[in-house]
Amino acid sequence: MNMKHRGSWLQSVCGAFYQRSPGFTRGQSSRFRRLIEYNQAALERRHLCRRFAGFRACALCLKMPTELLVNFDEFWSRLSEDIAGAQQSVFVQTFAFEGDSVGKQLAAALVSSAAPDKRVLADSFTRIVLSDRFKYSPVNFLDQGLRDEAYETAKMMRELEHAGVQIRFTNPYGLSPRKLLSRNHKKLIVIDEAVAYIGGINFSEHNASWHDMMLRIDGAAAVEFLAEDFASSWSGKDRLARQQTDELELFALDGRQNRPSFQRVLDLIDEARESIFVESPYITFPFYEPLREATRRGVDVKIVTPKANNWSYFANYARLESARSPIDLRLYRDGMSHLKAMLIDDKYLVAGSSNFDYFSYRIYQEIVAVFTGARLIADFRERVMLPDLANSVAVDCHASELSKQWLGVQMRMLDAALTILT
Repeated sequence: MNMKHRGSWLQSVCGAFYQRSPGFTRGQSSRFRRLIEYNQAALERRHLCRRFAGFRACALCLKMPTELLVNFDEFWSRLSEDIAGAQQSVFVQTFAFEGDSVGKQLAAALVSSAAPDKRVLADSFTRIVLSDRFKYSPVNFLDQGLRDEAYETAKMMRELEHAGVQIRFTNPYGLSPRKLLSRNHKKLIVIDEAVAYIGGINFSEHNASWHDMMLRIDGAAAVEFLAEDFASSWSGKDRLARQQTDELELFALDGRQNRPSFQRVLDLIDEARESIFVESPYITFPFYEPLREATRRGVDVKIVTPKANNWSYFANYARLESARSPIDLRLYRDGMSHLKAMLIDDKYLVAGSSNFDYFSYRIYQEIVAVFTGARLIADFRERVMLPDLANSVAVDCHASELSKQWLGVQMRMLDAALTILT
């Protein structure tokens, strides 16, 4: 059976299902038809049914609702293919979008895409911070390299808009504490309302060089939820929402009422019986306290955070927090890790854009997902958890009682101050 016949077979089978499902609403029918067309195009484009794999490879691909993509190259290989095959829309939401080789790579893909509706939504953070440097500080203002990058970024944006790509920025800065601190931290891509990506990767060279991951989702209900979230952010509305499917629980956090949604994650930690693995560059309270309680119940708690952290404060903070309990702290040795994930009892994988830090917990807009699919969890263990533990060094954490108590006081003061101010 050649590719053309296989595509026709897929369309006829799915079309028959669609016609025999009178419970579908018009909107659901339209989305289902788009999903059929998207998968058919993907099969033809990617040649999944090569002779060495046969039809079994196609079946395996179609049954995989979530795909783990580790590091930028793997992510970009998959995403660029999806953008090239897009027929209707490409929506990209990112925290940072810079005019370097990585940003321009995305820009070129968007310009080349045949989709008529192409949009980029970035947080205002990217307008004032490039390559992790505040471009208006006295030290950086005269940095020619940074000025060149700022020029290239502005030029890239103009060229995208000239080519018909719409661009907007969320969370403009203001004088109030909330306007200064609250950021839309989501990394979300939706293509043809048939496939979506969530995770931690931004579009800049330094981000692309970091260890990180994205998750490609093609479950219809989940993609619809994420498309609605993009539309809400695009219109300037912060959305608080939740959706549950068979193997995925999704949370859209609005930056004002995040605590109840994060309670789901804290409850999973509280219910853990065997093991908790956490990887994050910036993990802070209130996540440490339930992790410490878990160690007191005999749960094996391991935290991986980068030794070469782009914000050095957090590596020292992790040592102090871990010194307050038997948490097994590991420092990732292979460069900066921006990856954020939590695996609980090998049953629940928590991932998305959140760093498991206080700002995510309180005032950032985030996407948080709880996955329970056995195949995805096994893939995460094999390709992320075990290699990252092997690439990490254990830390013997010691701190004086005074230092540990003072850390607790500082965190409570921060919580109280931000509660009042924001």
